[in-house]
Amino acid sequence: MKALSTILFFTAAFFVPIHSQAKSPANNPVQHLTPVHWYIGFSNPELEIIVHAPGAAYYNYKLKAYAGVQMKSQTSGAHPDIAYIHLTIDPTTQPGSLSIQAKAKTGVERLPSFAFPYELKARRNASQRAEAIKPSDVMYLIFPDRFANGDPSNDNATTRNNEQADRGALRARHGGDLAGISQHLDYLQNLGINALWLNPVQESDQADESFHGYAITDHYRIDPRFGSNQEYLSLCANMINRGMKMVMDIIPNHPGDGHWMYEHSDTGWFHFRDSFVRSNFRAQSNHDPHADPHERLLNTDGAFVKSMPDYNQANPHMNRYFKQLYLWWIEYANLAGYRIDTYPFLDQAYMNEWCSAILKEFPGFPIFGETWVMSAAQQATYCQSKVMGYQGNTMPGVTDFALAFAIHKACTEPTNWNSGLSRVYQTLSEDFLYSNAQAHCTFVDNHDMARFWSVVNEDFAAWKRGISILMTTRGMPCLYYGTEILMPGKEGNGDAYYRFDFPGGWASDSVNKFAASGRSPLEQEAFAYLQTLNRYRLNNPLFDNGRFTQFSCDQNVYAAGWSLDQHPGLLNVCSGDTQEQTLSWNRFESITRGYSRWRNIHTGQSGLIQGSMVVPSQETLTLELLP
Repeated sequence: MKALSTILFFTAAFFVPIHSQAKSPANNPVQHLTPVHWYIGFSNPELEIIVHAPGAAYYNYKLKAYAGVQMKSQTSGAHPDIAYIHLTIDPTTQPGSLSIQAKAKTGVERLPSFAFPYELKARRNASQRAEAIKPSDVMYLIFPDRFANGDPSNDNATTRNNEQADRGALRARHGGDLAGISQHLDYLQNLGINALWLNPVQESDQADESFHGYAITDHYRIDPRFGSNQEYLSLCANMINRGMKMVMDIIPNHPGDGHWMYEHSDTGWFHFRDSFVRSNFRAQSNHDPHADPHERLLNTDGAFVKSMPDYNQANPHMNRYFKQLYLWWIEYANLAGYRIDTYPFLDQAYMNEWCSAILKEFPGFPIFGETWVMSAAQQATYCQSKVMGYQGNTMPGVTDFALAFAIHKACTEPTNWNSGLSRVYQTLSEDFLYSNAQAHCTFVDNHDMARFWSVVNEDFAAWKRGISILMTTRGMPCLYYGTEILMPGKEGNGDAYYRFDFPGGWASDSVNKFAASGRSPLEQEAFAYLQTLNRYRLNNPLFDNGRFTQFSCDQNVYAAGWSLDQHPGLLNVCSGDTQEQTLSWNRFESITRGYSRWRNIHTGQSGLIQGSMVVPSQETLTLELLP
């Protein structure tokens, strides 16, 4: 009777509505359903609903008759507050609301019966789907809490932990939100941006350092400090109407320890649920043929930190949970791509299965995983690959850290046979390892790294060199917010120093760098330089369909570019030499064939493709090739 008394107590104490966009009956004790609703017409007709409610395991569930939907089975969790309902949904089923009735099992009849609705919605047709991101797009990574505060009323929105905004504390919330992003879409489009990757915006109701968003406590709910689900949908729809695209940052590796799934976890949902075992972060162990099996297991099964417990994707319920969750978000928000956090720490076999499930329902959907490793060979073991033993990989691309580090070297060390600009040449020469290097997300910095302006020690010529390489090479380029105004952020002080507020994003800011009048002359020059590159790349078929060619560092000058039949080409020339260099145009004949003139996209200067060109010391020339 003690167990029954406990169940009855919790049933009375937690009679709260489900976290969903639809209102639930007053007598509905369900706290969470996942997915919160579903869509009709996926090729896989199976759906598993996780029910989180006091005493959920002590109920039998019955589906009220609904044409096209059958309850295949139901399973009680080992945790008393968890149950699983398995449905089969015919693709011809009409949208509407299911009614699921719950009646106490034999022996616990004193538990009150209840019912809850479950909504089925129609999927979008092909003409309504967002266009996927592609190489001729220009992405912009925004750390939402630090970009702009468009709605101060939500800064201290009510949450369980009631963390207060404090701009004086680097690791506290500062008040940036979705409204702030929405209010600056004109700014972003003027810069030449047409795609946004936001660091996580789902609820992160953690006691400490929730500002970064990577410790999610409700996967289906937008954090109220950022706004609401409806605001996120409105932002995505507004962007699509403007010809822009939204990429979501997803984290199947771990939640925050304040997530209801951790607090009410069923058997097998997490690795090391009852003790803290930290990952060794040895990404190399996944592909190292000599790796110790225990090190390999610790890499994938250990927790990121104590407040971010590690999901067990091998558990059949978690297997289905993440497939359904991320199919749901694509359909719900009309997304244009996924970036996957901490990819090497995930169960690799499962993630190949997961990617296949996503791509089966959304063919061609861009997915790139964070693979913070040091070489192209290591990166190639995580994505669609030509490397023996990894040809079965299904993730299309990676975040190209190998190229990012090469660009850093190109801008911070002298160029010779094996250093400086030669690092870029060598890294790109290894693209033969990938099935499609164009699927990679390329970058020079992000929210976890020193900002590029600080990496190059505030050397403007070096900054231009790296930015020009990023914006003219293969892959899908992404700029970190503030790069265009030379925001600093040095390594060694912690990641919060890479995440400063964008000046002008708060009404109280004394300087507004969203406006040209608020920028210094050098910042304005950087803005204009990047704007020109962005606008040149944006929707230019050269970067989607052209042939990319690079040239080795003869005379300490690196050049690379694009050619496309019946379309202007491009040649980007970077000097790593301390002296002015004169180069023969004949050297670039493989890319200039069919073109007779060149035009500097920054200065407008032009000339004939004949004889030689002069490249000033340490300078960069970005030349459009014309018939």
